[in-house]
Amino acid sequence: MQEAVLEGLRRLDIIFASATVLIAFSLLAYLSVHNFRSPVARAFVALLAFVTLVYVGDVFLSTARLDASHPAAGFWLRFQWLGIAFVAPAYLHFSHTLLETTGDASRRRAWAVIGAYVAGLGVLTAALATPSIVEGVTGDVGSVRLTPGRWYGAFMVAYLAVVAAGTRNIWRARARTLTRRSHRRMTYLLVSAIAPLSAYPWLIAGMGPLAGHPTVFRTISALGNFAIATMLVFVAYSVAYHGVLTPERAVKRELVKYLIQAPTLGMFVIAMTLLVPVRLNDSLGLPRDVVLILAMVFGIVVFQIGVRLSKPMIDALVYGHEGRDANWLRRLDERLLTSADMAQLLENILAAMCDRLRVTTGCVVALRDGQPQVDVYAGDRAASLALIASMDAATLGSLTHDATFVTVGGWWVHPLRPAAGGSVLGLVALEAPPRPLTDDETAVFASLIASAEQALEDRVVQQRVIGALRDLEPELADIQRLRGSLEFGGGAQAAIEAPNPARSPDFAHWVRDALAHYWGGPKLTDSPLLGLNVVREALARHDYNTAKAMRDVLDQALDRLKPDGERSLSASQWMVYNILELKFVRGLKVRDIAQRMAMSESDLYRKQRVAIEALARQLVAMEGGHAVDRPDELSAPRSESPMPGG
Repeated sequence: MQEAVLEGLRRLDIIFASATVLIAFSLLAYLSVHNFRSPVARAFVALLAFVTLVYVGDVFLSTARLDASHPAAGFWLRFQWLGIAFVAPAYLHFSHTLLETTGDASRRRAWAVIGAYVAGLGVLTAALATPSIVEGVTGDVGSVRLTPGRWYGAFMVAYLAVVAAGTRNIWRARARTLTRRSHRRMTYLLVSAIAPLSAYPWLIAGMGPLAGHPTVFRTISALGNFAIATMLVFVAYSVAYHGVLTPERAVKRELVKYLIQAPTLGMFVIAMTLLVPVRLNDSLGLPRDVVLILAMVFGIVVFQIGVRLSKPMIDALVYGHEGRDANWLRRLDERLLTSADMAQLLENILAAMCDRLRVTTGCVVALRDGQPQVDVYAGDRAASLALIASMDAATLGSLTHDATFVTVGGWWVHPLRPAAGGSVLGLVALEAPPRPLTDDETAVFASLIASAEQALEDRVVQQRVIGALRDLEPELADIQRLRGSLEFGGGAQAAIEAPNPARSPDFAHWVRDALAHYWGGPKLTDSPLLGLNVVREALARHDYNTAKAMRDVLDQALDRLKPDGERSLSASQWMVYNILELKFVRGLKVRDIAQRMAMSESDLYRKQRVAIEALARQLVAMEGGHAVDRPDELSAPRSESPMPGG
């Protein structure tokens, strides 16, 4: 009985130690991808990396059950010192960045962090290359350890002193917070002191005799591993908010979703591997590998079902009293259709019409600024384009004021109107069927026409919603930056000014992208240039139409580059203007522009880059009195002349 209990505790200890490795590595990856710009997150990532190294060695030693005479035991025990030597410096670094977020910056404290890392490198060298800190391997199976060297006591004192200094920094940061929310988060971060304490090699420090009581030893070890795994989640929860521009609800949702999909699933698989009884293969007559594979497959399926069923509880945990609004926003995200989704819906409706009427050619035409444009088609596209080209203003007028079919050159054409009436949204044109329609076919066709009308009407509404959300995006980003600045000690004025894209060294790159989609596209409508004050003013003038506002501002900047006098394709003073106007406004090919301007294509590419930077400088100048600091390459005149041969 005692052996069964001990074996169960040993496996539970391995599960919790493996969970610590999984959680530490998963959070390291998550913060590196989602929040690496934050100094606090970067410091915590370093701490996680060193803790992971320590626990990887611990898991391998516990799983392999090596004795002191095995060569691999010494390798893994010294491998752990890759983490042990730097855990305390990383913790001091983490506490220093936290204290800086409250406005308490100190050059002396920064040098102390650097000194701690240098000392950690010295400790690592001594532990791996000399017997001054640790010596040979001793201990029984499951509790092997290195024996202390003559300088081990000094290392222990220094290690604990650095941990105490880091804890004091976090305590000071907590005392400097002014809001209840930030005070609560700093309280969570105080438990991060468990990380360096749990990574410390306590068996070397005199706890070796405890290994003689395996039940007590395994119980304490399992509880400690469980505590460190829980601590990592709590601290990462608080660190994840530092420096991010998304709402807290979104951060919490992403973190909880990630924890369920990555480390929790990994822990479940490990638990299934370790907890399947060894004797089960004898009773079933199957190899253990087959039993494990089947158990993991069924376990993963059951795990996913359990996650699905517990989703309401998870949502309640994540959203709290804001659950109703958050769920409504999520449903809105799921129900809004993109342009591609709407085109596919119209294609399905058109295909159903053609199949019902037994014809092969048809199209749905949208009216944009009174002009017909084919949205989707079936069959012969050239025939659809020829039909549109044959329609003059009088024909369109007769169609758009008729509620029934009109025959035009062998086609059936029907106007599509909103259900509540109003101006025509588009037309549906089908090849005339070879026979009259029956009453049932007429009813089905009327239903399909109503579906097409509803789809076009919904597209107009959704385009307005998406356009409004895009226009709000810069303001929402400003609000999030301001909220983060006020909460973590930054200046509100700096938070308001920071979003201006003219400060970015990528400004010229963004200008080039916007020009590339001058006549429409995500690089124009989703451009970071929307944060420019001149663009925001243009949005108000153009009824918050993003594309029109961006083109207006680009045209103004281009006009500022236009020389006085008659335009010439060969005059040097017209070089910059001609390249931009021909390439991006008219959309001519590089070969055609080079021929018109009598230059080689390679020279044109070089001059095009210079022309884009000149346009970027004009956009900065158009910001007026907003006092935008520019990177050197845009604020200073270029030595390279944009003129031929210059």
